[in-house]
Amino acid sequence: MENYPDSYYAENASFLKGTYSQIVDDQECDICIVGGGFSGLSTAIEAAKKGLKVIVLEQHLFGWGASGRNGGQIWNDVSWGIEVIEKKYDISLAKRIWNISQAAVDLIDDRIKEFNISCDKKNGGINAATSLAKLKEYEKNMKYKMKTYNYNKLEALDKQSVEKEIGSSLYYGGILDYGAGHLHPLKYALGLVKAAASLNVSLYERSAVTEINHSGINVEVLTSQGKVKAKKIAVCCNAYIKGLNIGIENRIMPCATYIVCTEPLNSNLQKEILPNDYCVSDTNFDLNYYRLSENKRMIFGGAVGYSLKMVESLKLRTKKQLDRVYPSLKDMKVDYIWGGLIALTMNRVPDIGMINDKVFYAHGFSGHGVAFTGIAGKIIAENMIGEKTKELEAFEKIKHRNFPGGRLFRMPLLVTISSMQRMMDIFNV
Repeated sequence: MENYPDSYYAENASFLKGTYSQIVDDQECDICIVGGGFSGLSTAIEAAKKGLKVIVLEQHLFGWGASGRNGGQIWNDVSWGIEVIEKKYDISLAKRIWNISQAAVDLIDDRIKEFNISCDKKNGGINAATSLAKLKEYEKNMKYKMKTYNYNKLEALDKQSVEKEIGSSLYYGGILDYGAGHLHPLKYALGLVKAAASLNVSLYERSAVTEINHSGINVEVLTSQGKVKAKKIAVCCNAYIKGLNIGIENRIMPCATYIVCTEPLNSNLQKEILPNDYCVSDTNFDLNYYRLSENKRMIFGGAVGYSLKMVESLKLRTKKQLDRVYPSLKDMKVDYIWGGLIALTMNRVPDIGMINDKVFYAHGFSGHGVAFTGIAGKIIAENMIGEKTKELEAFEKIKHRNFPGGRLFRMPLLVTISSMQRMMDIFNV
């Protein structure tokens, strides 16, 4: 019987796991969703609320992928900053995407309340600057967002203040975002599963999709055990879309990231490290992101690899980065270490859209998936049901390019680029 990859999350949330069967026959529905992570489950919930018959097919277990393994951090904005959209397009589109990202953060709280999901949710996050130049850039962007986007949940922290909040002397300052936060991602994912079940969504695990045919009136979704005939489908596979040749796979780059989880901090360390329970993300290209669990373990991620063969070196690099941020934790026992795939787009903006009026998709959340996946599912469901919404139109205005070189050459290219950027981080360029 398949199980979740070993992690603190999997062990800590095992009591929430339900039992869901494989699909073993042919079925029909209004909406078929491929992928049982945050975005797929969100789509299912929204479509089911409209009274539609919904089937979800997950190739492993619900929350098995990035949704159940990520750092658990909740941020608005897109990965490379709303300024990228503003410069590339215009302020009007940037404001629309910004508002969607803020609605994505709010939607998490709404879902937790509506479905009584217990997932250790905490508020507040710090963007920490690894150089004076990056601190000045952060402060400039903070003032601009407060003025232009009317976002008033930000507070600038000087070096002394950020050291007090984080418990590390590594940083030059930072920005405290009271609208950010963090949660236990697998608990949240399994809460969404139960929410979908309560709305009569048909849920199937260990039901990998092998082929999608959408040339006819209906869409046929084939698995090795059975077939689903649907009026419309949503492809919500993110980094695990390989093999579903529907024309969008090369728009994303799967990359591996690793997380270490220590033994619980003693009472003295708890007073010094993240005393207000904020999460942290710093300014490195391979950013460090970390927080404390509900029982005060340090959950620390950061090392990213575009070559999926470098597993051991990624694990070692993650622990090395933890030791650099927190020398006081160097001798602490690491109880868990795990990794998984996230999906990047070329411009680090989520790719949400439709191939035709029957096939919808969302992927490439680029490290901001905890929040954006939920709103992506809501957007997809709304557009499946009715006319095209302004939210989907906003994402369709953002052009996504394929990664160069195809599957064979794009990873070596990205390895070279990321290595160069990592060197710039070392020298604070």
